[in-house]
Amino acid sequence: MRLAFIAVLAVVVIAMGASAAPQPITIATGPAAGFALPLGGEICRIVEQESQRKSRCSILATEGSVDDLERLRNGEANLAIVQSDVAAEAVASAGPFEGKPPFADLRGIAGFYPEALTILVRSDGTVKEAEDLKGKRVVVGEPSLPNTLFADYLEALGWTKSDLGGTVEMPRGDEVAALCAGTVAAVALTAPHPNGFVRSAMTAAPCPLTILDLGSSPIDTVTAAHPAYAPAVLDLGVYTGQPKLVHSFGPRAVLVTTSKLDNETVLRLMTAIDKNGDNLRKAHPAFAGLERTAMFSSRGIGAELHPAASKYLSDNKIGEQPSSE
Repeated sequence: MRLAFIAVLAVVVIAMGASAAPQPITIATGPAAGFALPLGGEICRIVEQESQRKSRCSILATEGSVDDLERLRNGEANLAIVQSDVAAEAVASAGPFEGKPPFADLRGIAGFYPEALTILVRSDGTVKEAEDLKGKRVVVGEPSLPNTLFADYLEALGWTKSDLGGTVEMPRGDEVAALCAGTVAAVALTAPHPNGFVRSAMTAAPCPLTILDLGSSPIDTVTAAHPAYAPAVLDLGVYTGQPKLVHSFGPRAVLVTTSKLDNETVLRLMTAIDKNGDNLRKAHPAFAGLERTAMFSSRGIGAELHPAASKYLSDNKIGEQPSSE
C-alpha cells in the first residue's frame, strides 16, 4: 500500500513539474543592428512578465530573414521575426529558397512594422503625386540591387519602365546629391521608419525633401496582387519638418513559427502581445504606430496563420477573424 501511494505521489509530482515548465521560446531575430532584435527582446520580456509559470524566452541574432527561416526549419529556433515576403518565398520555394522543399508547415502569428516603399522627392519640385513620375528619371536602387517594390508599384499603376524618363541604379551615398542636382526626380528605397538614411537626407541635403504619398487605389491593387504585402501609413512626424501622414505599402516584420509549436505556447504569446501593446509601442520608435487590429491582421503575413492564432482572433473578435484552414 505504501509503495502504491509513493508511486501515485511521484506521478503527481512529475505532472506538476511538467505543468510548471512551459516550452522554452527562442526567437530568431536577424542582425543586432536591425529593428527585429529589439522587437524580439520586448516580446520575450512581456511573455516572461505575464507568465505565472516562469516562461523562458531568449532571442537569437542571425544574418537576416533567410537565416531565421533556415534556423526555424532545422529546429534551432521555434519562432522567428522575418519579412513577410521572404516568408512567402519560403512557402513557395521561390527566391533564395528555390530548389529547396517548400516550407509547408510555416505558420504566422502576428505582424508588426512595415518595410515600406519610400519614394523621396524634392518638396519644392514638380513631383507632387505618383502621376507626376511619368517621364521622370527615378533611382530604383543600388547597383545590381533594383527595388522590387517599386517595380510592383509601377505594375499597379498600369505602367512599365518606359513610362518613366529612365531608371538608374547608383550607390546609396550618391542618390540624394543626384536628387538635389535635378539629374533624377525621385529616389525609391524600401525601409522601416524611422530610418537613418531618410533622417540624414531630410536634415543634411542641400535641398528640401519629402516622401511621396503613393495613393490608396494603386496600393489596393498591389497588395491584392501580392498577398505578402500590406498597406502602411507612415507618420512623417518622426522627421523634423515633416508633420504629415503618407500612404505606402510593403512587406511586414512578422512573427512566425511552425505547425509543430503547441497551441498553448501560441496562445501565451498572443495574449502577452495583445495585453502589452502599449509597452511594445514604447519599446522603440519604429513600433510607435503599431495598432492592435493591424498587428493581428492576416494581411501581409506571408504564411497561413497558426490555428491557435486564428482561434485567438476569432474568440476575441479582432480584425478579419480568418480561418485556419
